[in-house]
Amino acid sequence: MKKTIITFISSLMLLNYAHAQQPSFGFTAGATFASYKVSASSVSVTSKTKAGFSLGMLLSVPAGKNFSFQPALNYVQKGGRLKEDNITDQSTFNYLELPLNFVYTAPSAQGSFFVGVGPCLSMGLSGKEKYKDGTNEETTDIKFGSGDNDDLKSFEAGINCLAGYKFKGGFLVAANYNAGISNIAITSEGDNSKAHNRYFGVRIGYMIPGKQKK
Repeated sequence: MKKTIITFISSLMLLNYAHAQQPSFGFTAGATFASYKVSASSVSVTSKTKAGFSLGMLLSVPAGKNFSFQPALNYVQKGGRLKEDNITDQSTFNYLELPLNFVYTAPSAQGSFFVGVGPCLSMGLSGKEKYKDGTNEETTDIKFGSGDNDDLKSFEAGINCLAGYKFKGGFLVAANYNAGISNIAITSEGDNSKAHNRYFGVRIGYMIPGKQKK
């Protein structure tokens, strides 16, 4: 994951010399509304939505008229909640996320609308599962990795789509939907278990405008 991030940063530095306008840099913060789906054999369960938060930074690299490439690096909370009678099982997954969005912008009087889509690479950092049965409550750590003692795979590939509005001053509001497409369940031979994350996010942010090259 670290090598991938360094490679993209190097590529963006090279792109800086290929366009009339330099890349702009920004920060975002917001909320996530996440759930997950697990299945095994013929049984499938989708969790209820769990709220979390997100913090991130992004670059916007011009790639032609009204188009740009916008990679970001976000800390994102995913997870979900299961509830039946007086039993509640809530999981929180903390991820480092690298969405690679290709964005189209439509100018307006006060700023610009934008929509985008692209792949997303995520790395699981940590997590907690809180199990509550009546008055009894237990919290355990969720381990990411690839071994028999781990709970979920560290790497997750997905797809991200977004839409929003950026004001002329640089402030922006955006919403995105992110769906995991790789199986994050750790399986053994003959085990067909599957698990996938998904979340809806809302963010506010600020972009520092890039300077025009002379």
